[in-house]
Amino acid sequence: MAWQTSPADPKSAATPLQTGGHRASAADGWSLWLGRLSSEWRRFAFAALLAFVAAVVFLIWTAFRIGGVTTTIAVDDIGEAVASGVAAISLALAARRSSGRLRAAWALFAAGAASWTVGEAIWSWYEVFQGIAVPFPSAADAGFLIAIPLGIAGVLTFTSAPTRMATRGEALLSGAIVALSLLFVAWALGLRTVYDQSLQPVPATLIGLAYPVGDIVTITVLLIAVRRATRAQVGRMLLLIGGLASIAVADSAFTYLTASGTYGSIGSVLDIGWVVGYLLIALAPLWPAPAIERETEEGPIELWQLALPWMAVLAAALIAIRIAAANQTMDQFLTVLAGSIGVLFVCNQILTHRDSLDLLVKSHRAEAQLQARTSLLNQVIQQAPLGIARVGVDMKIIDANPRLGALLHAKPADMIGAAVPDYLPPEEMVRVVQTFQPLWDGAVDTIESDSHALRADGSTVWLHWSATSIKTARGRIEFFLAMFEDATTEHTAQDAAMANLAGLERLSQLKSEFVSLVSHEFRTALVGIQGFSEMIRDQELSTEETKTFAGDINKDAQRLNRMITEMLELDRIEAGRMILNIVPVDLNAIVTDAAERARATSQKHTIVTRLDPELPAARGDSDRLFQVVSNLLSNAVKYSAGGEILVTSQAADGVLRVSIRDHGLGIPPDFVKKLFGRYERFEGKDKTKVIGTGLGLAITRQIVELHGGKIWVDSTVGAGSEFHFTLPVGAPVAAA
Repeated sequence: MAWQTSPADPKSAATPLQTGGHRASAADGWSLWLGRLSSEWRRFAFAALLAFVAAVVFLIWTAFRIGGVTTTIAVDDIGEAVASGVAAISLALAARRSSGRLRAAWALFAAGAASWTVGEAIWSWYEVFQGIAVPFPSAADAGFLIAIPLGIAGVLTFTSAPTRMATRGEALLSGAIVALSLLFVAWALGLRTVYDQSLQPVPATLIGLAYPVGDIVTITVLLIAVRRATRAQVGRMLLLIGGLASIAVADSAFTYLTASGTYGSIGSVLDIGWVVGYLLIALAPLWPAPAIERETEEGPIELWQLALPWMAVLAAALIAIRIAAANQTMDQFLTVLAGSIGVLFVCNQILTHRDSLDLLVKSHRAEAQLQARTSLLNQVIQQAPLGIARVGVDMKIIDANPRLGALLHAKPADMIGAAVPDYLPPEEMVRVVQTFQPLWDGAVDTIESDSHALRADGSTVWLHWSATSIKTARGRIEFFLAMFEDATTEHTAQDAAMANLAGLERLSQLKSEFVSLVSHEFRTALVGIQGFSEMIRDQELSTEETKTFAGDINKDAQRLNRMITEMLELDRIEAGRMILNIVPVDLNAIVTDAAERARATSQKHTIVTRLDPELPAARGDSDRLFQVVSNLLSNAVKYSAGGEILVTSQAADGVLRVSIRDHGLGIPPDFVKKLFGRYERFEGKDKTKVIGTGLGLAITRQIVELHGGKIWVDSTVGAGSEFHFTLPVGAPVAAA
């Protein structure tokens, strides 16, 4: 017989449905549900197919009375008990898998289904096993009627109560309006006739009326529960509403037919309502739903929620119009019902309006707080020491604060709508796109890097930046929040440190090369001195041989002395301890004297001088200038196998210039820049032919610069080199 249930998922996340005996945490519940979704749908579809086949078989059997009346009665009664028993088992299993409020709700529904099953078992005992008519009322009615309050309790337990007082009052009034409206409709359409024409005693008639009235109350509670249901719970609620509606039809038909004494003739066909109803209720726990319900904040009453009492009142009003159109009158009970519905509806609208006003006040307060927070946030962003910008997914600037404009020398208003590539070199933009790729793909939420940016005025600046993706509620990237900081000083210091490190590495390399070079040169000279001195000591030599060996020893000693003097002299120059004897000097005479000495050192070279006879006198240290010319001539001799060496002098543009040209090896362009450095010496393929410490040109440069002049070289590899140095005419010497 009739039993009403309305299980629905609770809105509170504290009582999630645990599917398959596993409890899912709030962090991974949704992912687990997605993994089980397909299997749960297959299970539900299979169960629904079985329920459909069972209902069709029951309907065909009872409609065509297969096997005779006795067999049909047995199938009818036992089939109803089996359907309610299946629902009780399904609901009990759901209660076992659940916890908290949800477990209590499923347990109450299961108890109601079990109570209805007991009532149907008692009914079957009379009809099937005893073969007698079931007395009305009987013990079976107790089982059927007890299921009604259990179902109502389950519905009330299933969903959480509204949090706002106005909403709770409106929910109660809506429930009362729906219940009275449905009772008005049911009384006008047949319950009154059942009551007036009942052939049963008054207690039996009231028990019979308890079924449809209980259905009305349960439907009302279920409809109110639907208003609190979440989107994931709607499927289960629809199954429960469908099952309840089917049971209500069977209950109402049973009440009317029982009251009129005609139930036994066609009751077996109408009993399909109970079978279908309980099978739908049994399917409700199997409807796939997420393991965890997201708790949502209670908002205003929605339009469809308001429509429930409106629709019930509209149905009652249409019935009243129908009664008036048929020239009928409403009895005292209908009149009381109509008046009560009107009063409750007015009270309901007052509470709804009050709730709307409260929500409006809260909305205004929230808007004021939001505006204050927005204003504070805007002030923080405007005054922030970091550059801040919102950048769209298309890499265009949406907003920019003043600090970012100061970093890029642009007005923030002019930056809005501009593309990020406008402020980056092309090669840097390629790197930024590669850096941004994980952020676009959603692999990370934040990235940071350094970029060399272009300012609006064409200058450059190093920026350290970070970007964070801001997403919508659906997980789609809305924009990027980027913050920028001036990192120019840091990068300048880093570049300087790298340059210093490179310089130190170069000095270390030069030191190693110098030690190797000097040790070789010193060893060569010492070997000569040692060898010749041992020969003088150990052998009987003639006077001429002794003088020859002594001369060789003297040359090697002078060579050692010259190398030591060059090293000490360069250190004195760089330390600023060299003192120049500045006097008027004849630069042509110095060049001529140095050329004569150079001719005496090599028979393979022809040293030619072309000097300007009108060359004015220069102010300088004659010994140091002689050293400059001698070093240049010595290099020309060393780095050329022979041929002409041309020395010229001339005066032009207020300076005196001396040039020395050879036809030797020539110097590669990459070596010219470091030719005048300490320990730098260019060597050709045959390195053994060039002897020296690599300090001569460094000393030459220092002496020329101390005189306020310049020195440089023009060289072509394989064609020779031409060294030039200049001295100011009559100008004071800087070193003096």
